[in-house]
Amino acid sequence: MDFTFVVITYNHEAYVLEHLESIAYQILEYGQGRTFQLIIADDASKDQTLALARHWLGQRASLFSDVQIHTQATNQGTCRNYTKVWAHVRGSLCKLTAGDDVYSCENLLAEWQRLQDLDMSSGYPLNLIDGHLDWPAFYNANMVASNRIYARSNYMKRLLGISFNHTPSIIFSTRVLRDDVIRDFVQRFAVTEDYPMHVKMAERLSPLSFEQSPLVHIYYRRTAGSTYLTRSAAFDKDKLAIFGYLRDHVAQGFERVLMRNRIFCYRQASKLMRRLLNLNYLVYGLRAVLHCFDILRDLRRLKPELEMHRLHYQTIRARAEVQRAAFMRNCDGANHTSRM
Repeated sequence: MDFTFVVITYNHEAYVLEHLESIAYQILEYGQGRTFQLIIADDASKDQTLALARHWLGQRASLFSDVQIHTQATNQGTCRNYTKVWAHVRGSLCKLTAGDDVYSCENLLAEWQRLQDLDMSSGYPLNLIDGHLDWPAFYNANMVASNRIYARSNYMKRLLGISFNHTPSIIFSTRVLRDDVIRDFVQRFAVTEDYPMHVKMAERLSPLSFEQSPLVHIYYRRTAGSTYLTRSAAFDKDKLAIFGYLRDHVAQGFERVLMRNRIFCYRQASKLMRRLLNLNYLVYGLRAVLHCFDILRDLRRLKPELEMHRLHYQTIRARAEVQRAAFMRNCDGANHTSRM
């Protein structure tokens, strides 16, 4: 098996067809001569997510050498749903992505193949909000800054300080997914899978190898149903727990002072006070100033072709609507038969 796509779903009926169609695009455009596995990990969706996915597979299953759908009777949370399928991954490369995001039109298979010897690599995102794609300039500028600030540091230094990376755009080495220690650590948390995973990876794979790709990997959907909004209490609990782990098990000297300050600020009710009192932002800002010329040069090189990506998304959206219409016709036909 050359490549595995893992789709993490929970109540994604409005978006899952777009996600799956973007996978089909990658395979049809760039996947000649490769074999693919598709794994869907659903966390007890209460809507039509799985029915839509199964309908789509009725049309597209031939794209894959192996298809697996993993479900559960009750919702277990993002972290357990995220990790439960790791043991089933067969591809030499694997990408795990939420079922509401969309893969871009770049040749991601070739890019991921180029980066396959790394523990982790990432791309830049476009934000997908209400069907419209935009370049998140502030966030991506800070990704550029983070890559410059920590370029000569091990990855754990990045995790101890303020840094920016786009988790949905990250691809991990499959050897990471086969590490039971990393899996078990992530499962200690409820909804925040990315930060704990990176921390344990940085501990287990020292030095962890990472590279930032200049390509747009993901159209990152922002909705009112995003986990960090709908389960904010669980999200905050997870963040404080991982900060505490870093303070007690990793940080040393002044790093520990900064982590204690970060925990104190994170507990403040006021977002303004969280920023003003946080010494970590001061340190990050000073480091950015020291690297400002390199950061500005890197930013000038980033020129996403927004119109190309917008046209691609409209194509994916139209294909998903065709699939949705066929699904609805099948449902209407089945209901009509059952009433006769």
